Amino acid sequence: MRWFFALTEDSTAFIRYAEMIMVAVHTARKFTSLVPHCVYDGGDNGFTEWLTKHDVRILRHRRFLREPLAELGRRKRNPHLAAALSGAFSRVELPDLVTSLGGAARVLYTDCDVIFVGEVVPELEAHRCEYFGVAPEGRQDDYVNMNTGVMLMNTDRLRESLPKFREYIWQNLAELERESWDEAAYRWFYRDRNGPLWDRLRPELNWKPYWGKNAQARIIHFHGPKPYQRSYLDSVFPELKGLTSGSYYELCERWTTLLAEAA
Repeated sequence: MRWFFALTEDSTAFIRYAEMIMVAVHTARKFTSLVPHCVYDGGDNGFTEWLTKHDVRILRHRRFLREPLAELGRRKRNPHLAAALSGAFSRVELPDLVTSLGGAARVLYTDCDVIFVGEVVPELEAHRCEYFGVAPEGRQDDYVNMNTGVMLMNTDRLRESLPKFREYIWQNLAELERESWDEAAYRWFYRDRNGPLWDRLRPELNWKPYWGKNAQARIIHFHGPKPYQRSYLDSVFPELKGLTSGSYYELCERWTTLLAEAA
């Protein structure tokens, strides 16, 4: 199964996110049969050299929302807005991007800040996926407020609705900002009068450190505070302190060890 993630070179935290990708790729190679692909907006550098060395296919692509986000950033006096968010919206375009690759329509997309701790492919291949499958975000039983950090995608079905989905995002960009950007777009667009249209992945496929330890977890997602932020939570990121319970600090230590292995 193909696995996709995305990064933009001019992001202010580029190096930190590149390191998280290195750990994600390292653990995917170690524990799964996933085939990694990086959707990348940027030039050649040490990160792209690392990807090539580790047989990660690079798909160079500039996101369709780059200019609208840049304009929004100018209005908000935030010159970093487009770089920070355009990568997140790359999952929207994945149904089109995969057409050049051939192969199965079912793919996995994750954020950069994940660790694989077990095989996931057989379960994902057998899982129902009408449009996409996701797991809960804050509460383990809340599938309405789902999280798009791990998405099983049926790219054929998503491609059918992609033109209308793009237009919806264009028209509602300001409103999406008030909730959770691309995640809000999926929550609002893919529903009908009966409720959400997404399929449910079990929480262990998008396990959050603040939920505590779980031997059945297969993908750990650093939702909220990232490993590189742990030393600055009091001074720089106090709003994230509430998400550091459970096994956050223990998993940060594990992540540091994995980064050393990946490098």
